[in-house]
Amino acid sequence: MKNFFIIFLGFCGLFFNNGSKAAEKINIKFEEMKIPLTIEQLSKLEKYKDDSTELIDWLKKNDLIRFFEFSKFLKFPVFKEEGLNREVLRSWIGRKILTELSKTITVPNDNNGTEIYNTIENLLDEKKEISILEIIKALPSEDISLDFDNLILIISSWKNELSKQQDLISKLNNLERTNKNNFKNTKEKSFQNLIKIDKKIYAPHRSKPFQIEIWKSNKTNDKELIIFMPGLGGEINNFKWIGNELAKRGWPIAFLDHRGSNLESFVEVLEGKEAIPGSADFFLYRIKDLDALIKAHENGEFGFPNDSYILMGHSLGALIALLYEGNKPTDQLEEKCDSALKDLAVTNLSKLLQCQLSEIPFPEKNNTNKASAIIGFNAFGSLLWPTEKDSGIKIPTLLIGGTYDLITPLINEQFVVFSALNNLSNRFLIIEGASHFSPIRINDGYKENNDVFKISEFFIGSDPILVQDLSAKFIVEFLKNIKDQKIPTVVKNQRDFGLDFHLLDLETIKEVSKN
Repeated sequence: MKNFFIIFLGFCGLFFNNGSKAAEKINIKFEEMKIPLTIEQLSKLEKYKDDSTELIDWLKKNDLIRFFEFSKFLKFPVFKEEGLNREVLRSWIGRKILTELSKTITVPNDNNGTEIYNTIENLLDEKKEISILEIIKALPSEDISLDFDNLILIISSWKNELSKQQDLISKLNNLERTNKNNFKNTKEKSFQNLIKIDKKIYAPHRSKPFQIEIWKSNKTNDKELIIFMPGLGGEINNFKWIGNELAKRGWPIAFLDHRGSNLESFVEVLEGKEAIPGSADFFLYRIKDLDALIKAHENGEFGFPNDSYILMGHSLGALIALLYEGNKPTDQLEEKCDSALKDLAVTNLSKLLQCQLSEIPFPEKNNTNKASAIIGFNAFGSLLWPTEKDSGIKIPTLLIGGTYDLITPLINEQFVVFSALNNLSNRFLIIEGASHFSPIRINDGYKENNDVFKISEFFIGSDPILVQDLSAKFIVEFLKNIKDQKIPTVVKNQRDFGLDFHLLDLETIKEVSKN
């Protein structure tokens, strides 16, 4: 899943870059006016702020002083030649971003961003970091326009999203605190010895069998099989913490390794061995992997006493669970994506993945044995099921997310998905300070691989191990409630493991989501 963050960096990088002949003039669209500047004037704009020239005096006279602040964005190195950035540029996602970017940096007869793409590629052969100004200077055209108004809209959408997140935290803190007597810290005897089994699943859509890893206790019980799916670029090792926690309590758990969109695949991309995965790897093969595993389970190949199952996943893995059990995405997906990507998805990067679903033939639903429950970390799917209860998923679902998720924000993404579900037992565990990467545990033996992705601690949020411990506690409680057919208690404004958290129902989610 870390790769998803690198894709995030790549998206931000695609926001600005260049490489070829130097343009001499540029037309700036600002507040419905066109302001012609030379490239030299544009590059020295901030220095001119206190000068008195015809142009500067005109800008001041028309109350356009904030135009000078634009130069700060021009020189900032926002695209770097490292990690997956260049591969993202060449992918479907990169093409979509370039198409939208070409509406901001306009070159004649370049409606899909090809000229910008070629310029970026050329610059990356020469430099490790590229700024907006460098892309403008290097574009091989004498007629360039820069839509500053559009840039302001994009930047404003990001600021608005941050404001919403801050407002959400305030609303959560104002919720009436739950009586602690209603929030019991229950304990259960754990099974001590675990059995770990590696298995191969043969399926028509794979030329080679794909791997699964099964964890179970050494004692026979009737608890349901939990199927766990890591996110994009994720690996099984990141989530063994939840496997250990559940298996020792008697729930068998099967970890799916989705070849083509796992960590190993992205390492191959970084090493230049493979192109970045596409929509078939992201969705089609993952859904078929899951289906093949469930069919093997139903046929008794794993030796469990029943054929029921529970789906669990992180990010893209959570979306696959929802796609497998829910309705086909809305027919208006392409139309929604045209609108959703206008801000380059800088405030909700999951939109870029969701929109790729329009590129694949969606498989017909043929699963006859419905899951007993779904548990999802940092789920997304707001463009697929944008209205209340339209996912068609009526089984109990627990979603887990944090207030510091900059990839799939709570209000505009995860809460929308939660409202598309339909069961009185549904709960949303909100952990204050947790991020999109908090469920990922890094083991010392895998530092070398994970260092490739260079995720700054700034984006990890609160202590991930504490977030994982708190999550495991509520997952166990949720599973026990489902088994006993009890409605989980709503928990507001509580603190445990050093973290502030809330376990909310749909009604309360609606309350804290209001503007």
